[in-house]
Amino acid sequence: MTTKTKKVKSRHPKYFVDTVYVGESLDLKKLQEGIKQYSYLNRDEPLILKLLKDQYAVLTKFGAVSFWNVPGKLRRQFLKELQPYVNNKKLSYSYDEDTKVLVGSGAERVTFEKVYITDLDLGKIKIISYVLSQSVALERYEDDIETSLSEVGSIVEGLKVTGKAPMSEKELLKQIGRVLSVKQIAVSHLALFDKPEEVWELPELEKLYNLMSSEYELRVRFEVLDKKINYLSDISQMLMNFLAEKRNAFLEIIIIILIA
Repeated sequence: MTTKTKKVKSRHPKYFVDTVYVGESLDLKKLQEGIKQYSYLNRDEPLILKLLKDQYAVLTKFGAVSFWNVPGKLRRQFLKELQPYVNNKKLSYSYDEDTKVLVGSGAERVTFEKVYITDLDLGKIKIISYVLSQSVALERYEDDIETSLSEVGSIVEGLKVTGKAPMSEKELLKQIGRVLSVKQIAVSHLALFDKPEEVWELPELEKLYNLMSSEYELRVRFEVLDKKINYLSDISQMLMNFLAEKRNAFLEIIIIILIA
């Protein structure tokens, strides 16, 4: 039996939603234990905090935060308070999504910059924020994978042209380590990009999720990212085999010298 999600009392027919990437992951459990000055509208993921009247912050485990009608000063203050609960953070990331949520629409629809909904409740806040968070997290991993592809591309080109790696064995091992690290992080977080539980319980939320997911091309981007991760895995294995053969050839030469 499904349950209706709680309506949100709102004076605003329009919400400006800014979703930013803050780090590899957020510890939502410790955050709830440590940050007490705001109202928690739920205790599961994505986590919704009411900062002020009609101003919300929505947090996901995979390191993205959506701000609903939150002014810059309060946003910066909240992000500073959030830092102790962010894993593998940097000073700043360039990944963000801005959109407008228009409440009171006759029919729900989604464009790349606007979301039209009939009314506002916690379920819709969660779904909209979740999709935007998935998009910015994907952008981070897409960027990481592209950087790794570029780096291994130069190595492969060097092997093709000269038959030698354009770097020392130590540097090559470091490069392989970076590639495998990006792969491990991306794969471990792809499982977090599934549909939220609310989607399975309420058809209207599933429809909204599907509309947004289609508009932001989440499934296509997931599949492309997965293929690139598999390609990186194959290249890393090839480089490891190259190093192994190189070491074996060196040992054979040493053995021949010793015999001689």
